[in-house]
Amino acid sequence: MKLDDPKSIRIKIMDFLSRREHSKKEIYHKLSHRVSSLELLEIEIEKLIQEGLLDNRRFAEQYVHSRENRGLGPIRIEKELRERGVERTIIEELLSEKNWIELAKKALLKKTRKSLPREKEQILKLKKFLNYRGFSYIDIEGAFKLVDGSSNL
Repeated sequence: MKLDDPKSIRIKIMDFLSRREHSKKEIYHKLSHRVSSLELLEIEIEKLIQEGLLDNRRFAEQYVHSRENRGLGPIRIEKELRERGVERTIIEELLSEKNWIELAKKALLKKTRKSLPREKEQILKLKKFLNYRGFSYIDIEGAFKLVDGSSNL
């Protein structure tokens, strides 16, 4: 069923926004194949932005919070936000507010159940795991130093 009038497009967008925050790009992508006029879709998206109901910054704040709670690092979160159309300035501002070494430490402790292995192979495996999660080399090394220093191994 094609959405062919502004009211039905707005209702569908509001339906999406009632479940969770979305970026402008996500809404456009979800509805672009379901509307009869892309121009109408763009107009409704702009109206919602003007009304403050659709906000890339608010979306990014919630997204960063959600992803950091899942143990993901800044590199991966930045990539995912860019894919969702969030502006670089917003991403940089939100990611600079976090202590990524501490978050890498938290992910490391959760993975290792509070104790670091001594074998180089296992340590490299953990570093690879943190790198896959999106933490930088500096964050990973800092996390290992914090865990090693606090556990007195």
